[in-house]
Amino acid sequence: MKRNHFKCTFCGTTFVTEDRYLKHYCKQMARADEMKTPIGQAAWAFYQAWMKAYKRMVPHVDSFTKSKYYQSFVRFAEHVKKLNIPDPEAFIALMKEKDISPTIWTNDQVYAMYLEYLDRRASPVSQAQITINTLFKIADAGDCEVGEVFDILTGNEVITLLRERRLSPWILLFSSKFKQMLIHNVTDEQRIIMESIIRPNYWTQKFKKRPEDVKTMRKYVEELDI
Repeated sequence: MKRNHFKCTFCGTTFVTEDRYLKHYCKQMARADEMKTPIGQAAWAFYQAWMKAYKRMVPHVDSFTKSKYYQSFVRFAEHVKKLNIPDPEAFIALMKEKDISPTIWTNDQVYAMYLEYLDRRASPVSQAQITINTLFKIADAGDCEVGEVFDILTGNEVITLLRERRLSPWILLFSSKFKQMLIHNVTDEQRIIMESIIRPNYWTQKFKKRPEDVKTMRKYVEELDI
């Protein structure tokens, strides 16, 4: 048998013995396996969308697995799944507009920026309607009144709904029962996460600029008894 007879087709490493060759598992082999998973396929799709946003030619998938951005897109795909991020393609378009590197797309501040972007795209009334529909669904599932929803929701459930924008600050920040929940029924860590998602100072300024919408939201909150 010739020396260096066994060669990894992924990284090019050669081996004298078959045993060592069979035990070999390099980074490129791991990435090739990861590309067969839903996360790997999602990462590849997001990478293609990013390249197209910049009007660049999308390379072969093998080039993607060797790209310096490969891990960043895998992390983003996992981030999208974990947070159930609404409209990831709009997120990518915003990242292109702001020229933000994929290496920091999973940063909490970047996600807060994206939520503000979504809030600007949708009218206050449409955001309120989504929130109201969400509250009624939770009340139905929990066999309670809408006004009791914040008694049965956990802090983590509210965080998830906020991230998905199924609950909007347009309603929550006028709800006395939500504020009571923040005081009595969430941990310090959960409260910090909620504040990082909502960014109260941003909304305070927004409310000052839209007094008529504020009146409408207060009316909704009063009618819902929340």
